[in-house]
Amino acid sequence: MPVLVTGATGLIGSHVVDLLVERGETVRALVRPGEATNRLASQDVELCLGDMKDRASLAAAVTGVEKVIHCAARTGPWGPQADYEATNVRGLEDLIELSLAAGVQRFVHVSSVIVYGADVRGTADETAAMFIEPHNPYNWSKVIGEHVVEKYVREKKAAITVVRPGWVYGPRDGNSFGRFAAMVKNGKMVVIGPGKNHVPLVYVTDVAEGILQALDSQQPAGSAYTLVNDELVTQNEFFEAIAHELKVPAPRIHVPYGIARWIGDSAEAAFKLANIQQSPPLTRYGAQLLGGENCLSIAKARQELGWSPQVNFVEGVRRGIAWFRTIDSA
Repeated sequence: MPVLVTGATGLIGSHVVDLLVERGETVRALVRPGEATNRLASQDVELCLGDMKDRASLAAAVTGVEKVIHCAARTGPWGPQADYEATNVRGLEDLIELSLAAGVQRFVHVSSVIVYGADVRGTADETAAMFIEPHNPYNWSKVIGEHVVEKYVREKKAAITVVRPGWVYGPRDGNSFGRFAAMVKNGKMVVIGPGKNHVPLVYVTDVAEGILQALDSQQPAGSAYTLVNDELVTQNEFFEAIAHELKVPAPRIHVPYGIARWIGDSAEAAFKLANIQQSPPLTRYGAQLLGGENCLSIAKARQELGWSPQVNFVEGVRRGIAWFRTIDSA
């Protein structure tokens, strides 16, 4: 029976599909109309057109499926909260409900370490309380989405496992890694704060491996696992490694962390007042993502899933920049 992957054209989902195909699984991909599907078609993946906001398409997608890996999400910190709710909360609830009705046996929900907040100011693990950041609809929707999962595990005994990836980077990451690489290359990247804070990086194939280990796990339903690289990397080290691979100077301009958050808050308020739909150049979340102190433990994933990161930071950046060069020269 096929494994359904939602968000199969996205950063995490596409790498999950790669690994499933490599291990001989039959894969069904839920893709929105108009998305580029050439890669999936070349892998003999069954395409199922639909949307997380279209309940009928979700019902069709889970029919005849034994396992579901739910990667699809409305991401980024900017946009109407209703959009995040429709996809990340109501869509998730529909998908779980329909999966149970269709007899799905295993379900992995891809959440995010954002449920701990954008700046944990130290070290956190799965015992930390989930935290809703003010004015961050993505964070809000991920926390509420996990409450939806908890409800179905508690009330319906649903066999759902949650994974919480950190700051995922690597090939096909045009929204974050590719954008930062371009800014470093062009001398436009700034460091938020002194740059000595730790960022919760994790290479994309390591996340995909962790998701499959969660899919195969016999741990109790409702278990949640943080997936990050526990190799401590500072913001400075991250940008210096990117610059080294690009053979350009590392960023040297620093903006104090508090001021960066204030700029993000002010920019968001101004854009909302002017009814500008596009995201501001800097948001509060963006400032926190870069400048916050986020050390996260993966002891639980190591012990219960047998998961451990295989791609170290230097190698991950090297592979990421090799991919970036292919799109930068296109």
